[in-house]
Amino acid sequence: MTNDMTVGNPTKLVIKFIIPLLIGNIFQQLYSMVDTIIVGKYVGTQALAGVGSTGGINFFILGFAMGMTSGFAVPIAQGFGANDPKRVRHFVAMSIYLTVGIGIILTIISTIGLGPLLTVTKTPEDVYNHAYNYMIIILLGLITNMAYNMTASILRALGDAKTPLYFLIVASFLNIALDFLFILSFNMGVAGAALATVISQGVSAILCTIYMYKKFEILRMKKEDFIYKQKSANILFSIGFPMAFQYSVIAIGSILLQSAVNSLGTIAVASYTICCRIEQLAIQPFSTLGIAGTTYAGQNLGAGKIDRIKEGMKKMTIIGVVIAIICSVIIYVFNIPLINLFMQEGEDKTLVIEYVRLYLFWACAFFIPLMLLILYRSAIQGMGDAFFPLVAGIVELVGRVSVAIGLIGLGYLGISLACPVAWLGGALIVVPAYFRKLKNLEKNVCKR
Repeated sequence: MTNDMTVGNPTKLVIKFIIPLLIGNIFQQLYSMVDTIIVGKYVGTQALAGVGSTGGINFFILGFAMGMTSGFAVPIAQGFGANDPKRVRHFVAMSIYLTVGIGIILTIISTIGLGPLLTVTKTPEDVYNHAYNYMIIILLGLITNMAYNMTASILRALGDAKTPLYFLIVASFLNIALDFLFILSFNMGVAGAALATVISQGVSAILCTIYMYKKFEILRMKKEDFIYKQKSANILFSIGFPMAFQYSVIAIGSILLQSAVNSLGTIAVASYTICCRIEQLAIQPFSTLGIAGTTYAGQNLGAGKIDRIKEGMKKMTIIGVVIAIICSVIIYVFNIPLINLFMQEGEDKTLVIEYVRLYLFWACAFFIPLMLLILYRSAIQGMGDAFFPLVAGIVELVGRVSVAIGLIGLGYLGISLACPVAWLGGALIVVPAYFRKLKNLEKNVCKR
């Protein structure tokens, strides 16, 4: 079930890897998308705005957790590429320790700080209770999110993108069923949507864990694998924490952008919520390609095959450009039917459609820079370099905030331009940084 990406045709390997992973990522997005659709259709615009107003905070906390667990998988991928099963098992065990500890700490801090964060981000008074009720349940279930991301990252580090897909499909249908049960039958509102998400993620994590133990001999843990070693913890932190911090830096920009959106009122917040859900679904191919880039670069670096990294990245870039163009066309052509999924009929709908179409127009125009940012940032991280991705995150923060605040007088146009400018700025950092990293690695190989 493992997938050795150090041998064979890079294009075929990448396509074989990303297809099930893409399907899995799309199903994962259904968690938030179905929540949003059902809340918007059956609870109302204020509830929809309440869920959407927490987007920046959600990304800030969950993004930090996701970055940390994704970083933990890099030494595992490198150990697998180096054909060192003992190293793989030990870093899996250390990842479990650190994920549980960090999960507990993050849960305590985030639940205590939720109220002040909602106030700082200017959450409208008429949606505050919806926002708080939704986020407090998501945060109390944070450990389920981290557990799934950790197990999925471990499987992907070994080249297995199919198993997380299968369990995500099961969890996605469970999430949909629970949404209808909690919201329509039990009348739980946004709290029901959050509870459905947490339960579904927990089921995914449990299924992945059971499967890993039963089916992967390389992951059959032994007692000595669980011996705590500070040196190993330092290695994981040296990669995981910068990746987590990078996500948080980007998320700070999202929080400040969300604050600017919140200041425009409930309709603007509801519109932005729809924009984010459609955008997140549209960019899943880029995120998938990024995960492939991390695994591919990590395994081949572990095997010492620098030329193979270069060859594979060229092929992935071509694939990414094609996908970006296709996604832009699809979103541009089908934006109205997509918007209608989220909205009840009413007098606000015309304005919401106007806002969402404006945002999606500019987002689609910059999908290629976004793809380059995600792919090359991920490849650099797979090679163990966290500095330049962090710098790119800071550039994204500055770009997103300066445009949103500087152009707030233009209303929703300023909001629409913030992310495209941030994506372009980040891409201008990581693409040259990748070639610099590759050049340094080639020099080191020649010296040997």
